[in-house]
Amino acid sequence: MTPLSGVGTVVRDLGTVDMHSQPGDAHPAWGSTTGDDSKIETVEASYDVANHEVAQRLGIGRGDRVVHRVRRYYKGRHIVLLHDQWLPGEVGARIHSETGYDPADKDAHERTDLYSFMREAGYQPAQTTERVSTRMPDPDERDVMSIPPGVPVLITLRTTRDASQIELETSTFVATGDRAEQTYTVAM
Repeated sequence: MTPLSGVGTVVRDLGTVDMHSQPGDAHPAWGSTTGDDSKIETVEASYDVANHEVAQRLGIGRGDRVVHRVRRYYKGRHIVLLHDQWLPGEVGARIHSETGYDPADKDAHERTDLYSFMREAGYQPAQTTERVSTRMPDPDERDVMSIPPGVPVLITLRTTRDASQIELETSTFVATGDRAEQTYTVAM
C-alpha cells in the first residue's frame, strides 16, 4: 500500500511478472504467461525517423524511416511494463505488403506475434541480444506505472538480427523493479 497525496492509499499487486524472454522462441500471448487479468494496449504505432540511439541499435542512418510502436502491458488495472519498439522502415513496409498486417497502424489486428509476421514476409529472425540493467524511474514512468518512491525499474534493451547479423527490430522494455523477473534459456 502506498499513500498518495490527494488520492488516498493505492494498493499494488506485488505478484511477480515473468517477462518471458526466450531468444529465438515465438513469444506466447501476454495473458498466457501472466494470467487472465492481463492485457496489452498499443498506444502508438506510426512511421517516424530514427534518432541517434535507435539508428545505432538498428545499424541504419540517423533520420532514416522506422516504424515506432509503443505498448503498455497490464496485470489487472496496473501497468507493469512499458515497451518501445522500432523496426527499420523497409522491414515494416515489407511485413505490410507480404502479410497484410501493418505494424505502423496502432489499430491493426495482430493474429500472431511480430517474429511470425517477419517470417511470413521472408525475414528469418535468428537471434536476439538483450542488455539488462536497472535505474531509478523517470517522473513519467513513475506516474504511468504508479511506482512508489525508492523502487527501481528493470530496463531491457533487445535487438533482433537475422543470420547475416542484419538488424530487424530493437526494443526497450521498462518494468517495475519490485515485480519484474527475466527468465532466459540458453542452449549450450
